[in-house]
Amino acid sequence: MRQACLVGLLLVACGSPAEPQDAGTDAPDAGPPPVDAGPRILPDAGPPPAWLTDERILVPGVGVTNRTCTGGMVCPHSENTDLIHFDGGIVLVHRTAISQVLNHNCSLRFYRSDDGGASYQLMSFINGPTTATYPALGDRDLRDPSLFILPDGRLAFKALVRTETNSTRDTGVDTITVEATSTDGGHTWSQLTPIAPPTWSFWRVRQHAGVYYSAAYEDGDLSVRLFSSTDGETWTMGPLVYGVSEDTPLETELVFMPSGRLLALVRVDGNSTEYLGNAGRLRTIVCWASAPYDTFDCPQVLDGVRLDGPMAFFHGTRLFVIARKHYIETADRKRTTLYEIGGTLEGGPLTIIDHGDFPSAGDTSYAGAVDVDADHVAVTWYSSDLVEDAPWVRAIFGPTDIRAATIDFTQIDAPHP
Repeated sequence: MRQACLVGLLLVACGSPAEPQDAGTDAPDAGPPPVDAGPRILPDAGPPPAWLTDERILVPGVGVTNRTCTGGMVCPHSENTDLIHFDGGIVLVHRTAISQVLNHNCSLRFYRSDDGGASYQLMSFINGPTTATYPALGDRDLRDPSLFILPDGRLAFKALVRTETNSTRDTGVDTITVEATSTDGGHTWSQLTPIAPPTWSFWRVRQHAGVYYSAAYEDGDLSVRLFSSTDGETWTMGPLVYGVSEDTPLETELVFMPSGRLLALVRVDGNSTEYLGNAGRLRTIVCWASAPYDTFDCPQVLDGVRLDGPMAFFHGTRLFVIARKHYIETADRKRTTLYEIGGTLEGGPLTIIDHGDFPSAGDTSYAGAVDVDADHVAVTWYSSDLVEDAPWVRAIFGPTDIRAATIDFTQIDAPHP
């Protein structure tokens, strides 16, 4: 995730005051379960779309005053969700912090649902690294978790640790992608272990034909490369996916097609005029590779849409993406939106359909999604206060809620041929 510290195009002092120290990575006391505070609906927005049911705030941040974001405590800014099926239930992870600003006063929180995402119970937490808990890392921010399952059945996640550096385009943050594993389904975790060369940020981990893959972007948002692993723990850097640095490439979602062909949807933030997503071009680069995935071709640009924090998933034979929507306007509004990728899914060209917005505003997106049954998907995302609908450049410093709902695919029309 981008540490965005811009007002207009000027860098502001994003550093926060010294925060209380954390309690390390162990979690003997998971704390209270999340609270369902009920929905906040924007007065002129109407009800959620027909395809969204049981929409609610799962973990409140708006109105929270606590500023100790470790030791099992929830802070005002919760974000970066992911979901996975595990051992008959669903595991959820998200970050909590004061804001989106890089700071070690943060933690990842892990929950489990045994009722198809209707409710979640907190299992554990992992605090941001400090000089005391991780001398080799020092005080670092912890963010962008992605859950996956190792070949021996252990639950694992990757995340990013970054220095408390104020910059644009993830410059000079010395990113280290780390991994931790759990032998008890997320109740306890191993120590955070680096798995990639410094300055490379893994996005989501995908598995295909017994091999794990992740697209990683370089500090400074200069390029994207494919990493792979046969065991999910030892990773090897592979080919360049996209390397046009002036496009500011970063979070890249991988999707394996039924044939094994690999699609990479590359977020590009563009030049300094386009960076905030409210002026200039909105684009997503479409890249393809075939096994053994040693070279990529990028023949297409999806114009008019920039898929920030993308989460792609198949529902049956249809391919959907949940991502942040941008508007070309001075108000700098954002939404979390359900898109569908159409066209020729085996090599392109692709089309993209906007099915509507989740209740969302301000700083938002970074969704998780898992199937519940043949017609329903449990989903999570984060959002700023819906009533305020603050511009994104201000909302990244403010409170956000973790929201949850169910997508009912019987209410989503099939695309026209």
